[in-house]
Amino acid sequence: MSNVLSRAAVVAALSLSVLACSEHADVALTPAQQKKVEAAFVTAPTPQIKVDAVVDGQVRLIGYDIDKTELAPGESFTISYYVEALADTMGDNNVFVHFQGRKNDAKAWMNLDHALVEGLLPLRKLKKGQIVKDTQRVTVRPDFPGGDAHIYWGLFRADQRLKVSNADTLGKDRVDAEGRVIVAKVTVRGAAVQPTLPEASALRLAAGEALTIDGKGDEPAWARAAWTPAFVPPNGKGGDAPATRARFLWDDSTLYVHVECEDTDVWSDFTARDSNTWEQEVVEVFIDADGDRKDYLELQVTPANVIFDARFAAYRKDLETARQWNMAGLRTGAFVDGTLNARDDQDRRWSVELAIPFAEVPPLVAAPRNGDVWRVNLFRWDAPKGERQIAAAFSPPVVPDFHALDKFGRLRFVDPATPAPTSAPEVRPTAPVPPPSGSSSVPPSAPLTGAGR
Repeated sequence: MSNVLSRAAVVAALSLSVLACSEHADVALTPAQQKKVEAAFVTAPTPQIKVDAVVDGQVRLIGYDIDKTELAPGESFTISYYVEALADTMGDNNVFVHFQGRKNDAKAWMNLDHALVEGLLPLRKLKKGQIVKDTQRVTVRPDFPGGDAHIYWGLFRADQRLKVSNADTLGKDRVDAEGRVIVAKVTVRGAAVQPTLPEASALRLAAGEALTIDGKGDEPAWARAAWTPAFVPPNGKGGDAPATRARFLWDDSTLYVHVECEDTDVWSDFTARDSNTWEQEVVEVFIDADGDRKDYLELQVTPANVIFDARFAAYRKDLETARQWNMAGLRTGAFVDGTLNARDDQDRRWSVELAIPFAEVPPLVAAPRNGDVWRVNLFRWDAPKGERQIAAAFSPPVVPDFHALDKFGRLRFVDPATPAPTSAPEVRPTAPVPPPSGSSSVPPSAPLTGAGR
């Protein structure tokens, strides 16, 4: 470039002890430092990532190079910014760099403000047309939380952040709401903080107690079982969800589930087993007993007591085969406090009961012991007349997928007659238990025709 100072002139300028701006004193550079500054001046760079952000009409961030975008806490990465002077007389500005992960987390923040070339080259010393390769080596703090972090770049003078002149052209993907240039995204490996998964309790039936599976849940044993908290929106962001709650009981052979749904318009016109019951109003129960995220069950019951049951070998794997499976010995019941399928009256609620044989729950577990824990999730679909279908979740999957196995909650088996264990084991794979007496297999169902929920 014709207007770029010669390297000798740059070095001479940097060696002055006092600048024209009297408030800043320069420190004389050593010969090694002078060579480092001289080597930082480049012409016609071709950065890996082009940015082209102009700040205050004085400086252009042409782009940057970065050697890695995924690393663990305590590891380092190197990033080089290509900075061009646009004004004949540069203001006394400084470079700020923020490395920021999760907002409002002090551990997910690093301030990397600096002068160019490892602090050796103040911006005010550049002349129009000069381009500097400004390299930073950053070591991520050892307690930086896992997840995505961004590098933000800009200029400031005293306590004032300078504006990005072409922010409107660059758009929100390049300039954030705080007026910072968004440079690179870096993934910090590690266990990102996860929300606490909800836990429910299943109470063991007393000796000689029996339940009638009619959906009502009106036996004395149910009155002793603890309700879950009210179900929440599946997106995990709070707000209203259809009023739903559940409770659990168990004995030597069976897990019993009772789900209650407040509803002013109870309906479902499905009549065949394994229909697309999720398209209307339904309760869904998912069981991944050992939490291995494979070989899990999906059971659904409508207000008309129509069943959908499926067994998946892995996450959403082979839906047709999963749907053709039927649970031997499964018993269900539905109760409507109102009038089923009378769309113009005012109903109050509906509820379902499921009696799930342990012998049918993979991986063929024995009857649980006091303190054992399963991974489960429950959902409820509500479809009011003239309104869109909405859902409620026991454990919100956050993502739009009810099969998000890592978000399943926990079901702890409690036996008041047995001392609590010193630790709470997960499910115990062992030999299968026999099905309850009087159970029978259900004929195969129709093949899967949809893509699932």
